[in-house]
Parts: sequence; structure tokens; C-alpha cells
Amino acid sequence: MGTAESVLPRYRQLAKRLWSSIEQAGLEEGSRLPSVRTLASQHGVSLTTALQAVRWLEVQGYVRARPRSGYFVAARAERGNEARTAKWPDPLPELDPQARDHLAMVGEPCAVRLDLAAGEPSLYPVDRLSVLLRRLAYQHRSLVGAHVRGTGHPGLRREIVRQSMQYSCDLDPEELVVTNGCVEALNLALRAVTRSGDVVAVESPTYFALLQMLRALELTALPIRCLPDIGMDLDALKTVLDQTPVKVVVTIANANNPIGSVAPDSAKAALVRLLRERDIPLIEDDIFGDVCFGEVRPRPVRAFDTAGNVLLCGGFSKSLCPGLRLGWIAAGRFTERVKALKYTTSMATAELQQAAVAEMLASGGYALHLRRLKAALQGQQQMLRDAILRYFPSGTEVSSPAGGFVLWARLPEASSGPVSTRTLFERARAEGIGFAPGHLFGQAGAYDDCLRLNAGYRWTNELEAAVERLGVLARISTDVSVGC
Repeated sequence: MGTAESVLPRYRQLAKRLWSSIEQAGLEEGSRLPSVRTLASQHGVSLTTALQAVRWLEVQGYVRARPRSGYFVAARAERGNEARTAKWPDPLPELDPQARDHLAMVGEPCAVRLDLAAGEPSLYPVDRLSVLLRRLAYQHRSLVGAHVRGTGHPGLRREIVRQSMQYSCDLDPEELVVTNGCVEALNLALRAVTRSGDVVAVESPTYFALLQMLRALELTALPIRCLPDIGMDLDALKTVLDQTPVKVVVTIANANNPIGSVAPDSAKAALVRLLRERDIPLIEDDIFGDVCFGEVRPRPVRAFDTAGNVLLCGGFSKSLCPGLRLGWIAAGRFTERVKALKYTTSMATAELQQAAVAEMLASGGYALHLRRLKAALQGQQQMLRDAILRYFPSGTEVSSPAGGFVLWARLPEASSGPVSTRTLFERARAEGIGFAPGHLFGQAGAYDDCLRLNAGYRWTNELEAAVERLGVLARISTDVSVGC
């Protein structure tokens, strides 16, 4: 058994082998499978594992049960078209030692922070928030001294709903759960709609922490190409949905990480229709929605959903207060499941910072801060982009993000063949320069020639010198001349 298959739960390994045997034998509709007891004996597993395997096949539509008769091969109409039965996605493989090391290194202290998608502290209203926190702690001691329970501070949930009205998104305070950052919101959403072994369609490239989360939850990632001006390729997604039993789709439609694309409203509405027709939930990571550069804040995909099928995840870690780790989820028809998971995961989120952020939003201070932050980020991105094109090898491609913190760059092919930014990453780190290597954002080395660079820090002579040095190291990697 290969490494890729071995990361599946044992019942899923057995289910995959069973279906492979059925396909190879050409068993027709209605063919009877061996009994659960026989399967357990033949494959050296417990009765429970064997039963889980055939029940998984039943849920996916590959077999069907007949009371007191056993399990039988399902009709084609029950299990989709022939292409669907022919494709069985592989799970995310375990990270190789080098990838594990690189993932651990991203975010570790270094002299020049081009690695994490984050802004420097001076970009945030730290002084204002500090005053609010001190005053609220003094005036409302229960925010610190009382036991915290529930789904979030009522004032913050009301303000999140009020903010959402500005971008035509109809949220209900009762569906909101405040979380410890957007990462917890995504984790709760995935756990609410999947089980171990399920297939999850994700944009490619995508946020490396999401891929790690899928590994930890024993979920199978199915990459869907993400296009610079469109977002998730819906034609590719439709083909995949016709072929594969996808349980949920995850999108970062606004300021995709790492490409920076913002999907148009027409694509967002089409995505909602496509998944609603198939009764497939959508998890939306909208953490960068508030830092998109347009005059009007782009609507999340959730704005086009009227059936509660979209679990919208957001937060303030990128836009207002990184250190407070505040996120939230509007879970739609999955609200009760998410609330139960939150209680058993972290019970609740501390309310003092929630109250401070609620006051910041209610006062109008958040809107003023966002205008300043977005202007700064857009300018810093442009300066970083110009520097990359100036110092990196000729032929380097650089994204033009519509929001967020990061740029996505692809190095040209070297005279000796394809290049990898893995060695470049290690050399740069040794000199105190951090960035995120592309291979962390995909599978099987799909983005080995790419790198993600953070524009969240103010442009300085030191930063420009670091980008120039990174360009020198990149030219060594590619053995080509500098760009114009």
C-alpha cells in the first residue's frame, strides 16, 4: 500500500479496494457483494471496519443495501455517470520532511518579513484598541471576571450583521458564532459538514493552512484551478462534481490567498446555483473581504445564497486587530451543528476583546481605519511588485491582486529546465529574508517554481535591499538575466 493511500482511515482503504475489485471484475448492477463477515475475514479487518466500508460505499451511491439480503452493486443511475465511478480521488499525501521543515520555518522570526500575510503593527489602531480594552475592563469587570459561555458577545454579533448589510449580505445574529480567529471558524465549518475520508474541492493554489487542516481532519483535497480575474474555474468544478462524490467546496472568492483574485458577482451567483442544485455545502473564507481595494467592498458568495447553504467565515485578524485573534462564522442551516462543535472545542471566546471591537465598529472608527489600511496596502503592493519586476530574473510573472496583503510570483524556467523555490527559500532564510515557497500551496510540486511575498510592511530602503538580494538569489536559481 502506498503512502498516499495509507493516510486514509482503514475503512476507506478497504472501501477503495472493494470498489476497485468490483470495477475490475465488471460486476453488473444487482451483483451481490460478499457478506460483511466474509469481507472482514478476507481482508483481515474487524467486522466494524468492514461494515463501515460497505456503508461508506452505500452513502456514496456505489452499492445499495437490501434488508436481510446484504449489499448489491447499485444501478448506474444511482451512482452517477460512468466517469464518476472511474475516478477516485487520492488523499492529501503526508508532507515530505523538507515540506514539514519549510512549513515550520514560515512565520518564524527573521529580519525581513515577506513570509506571512500580515501587516506591521503600525498599520493598525493599536493605541485606540488599548484604550478601549482598559476602559471596558475597568467599567465592566464581568467581561474579565465572569465565566464565558455562549456564541459571542451580543454587541459584536449585532455589529457584524450591521456591517454585512453594507455589502448586501443578509445575516442573522442567531446564526453567528464568534471564534478564536478565522482558522477556528474554518475548522468548525469543515467538521460540521464532513466526516473522515470525505472529498473536499478547494481552489488551487490555496492557503497552506487550509491544506494542513484537511490533512489533520483526514479529508481528501481535490484541487480546482483558480484563475487570476475569475476565481475558481467553474467549468472545471462542474466536471469534477459530475465525476466525483464531493462533500463540500471551499472558496476564498475575495482576495484569494495567494493569487489575490476577486471573483465577479456573476461567478459567485453561478457557484451558489451549481452547488445548490447538487445539495453540496459551500464554505467561504472571507477574511480578506474588508481589505479589497475597490471603492465598494465586494460581496461574499454568501450574499447570493438564500437557502443557508453557505457557511461564511470571517474575522478581524487581517483588517483590525491581528493579536486579538477574533473570527466568526455565519453557519446558515448548519448553525446548530457548529454551535455544538464550538462548545466542545473551545467552549467560548473571551468577551473583553469582542466588546472592544464592537465599540470600534459602532463608532465608525473601523470604516475610517479600513480606508487608510487599504490605501497603504495597495501602495505597498505596487512598490513590491515594481521591485520584483526590477530585480528578479527576466520572465518572472507577478500577480496584480485586487486586495489583501500578498503577491504571487512565478520564476521563469532555467536553461537546465524547471526551477524550484525550495532551495531559494532556504538560502534566503539563511540571510534573514522570509517568504512562503510555492510548493506549500498545492500538491505534488504543482507550484515549485512559485513564491508568495507579503506586502504588509511599509516600504523602506532595507526592504528594497532585501528584495534586490532575493532577486540575485533567484537569478542564481534560474541562471537567467535580470528583468527590465
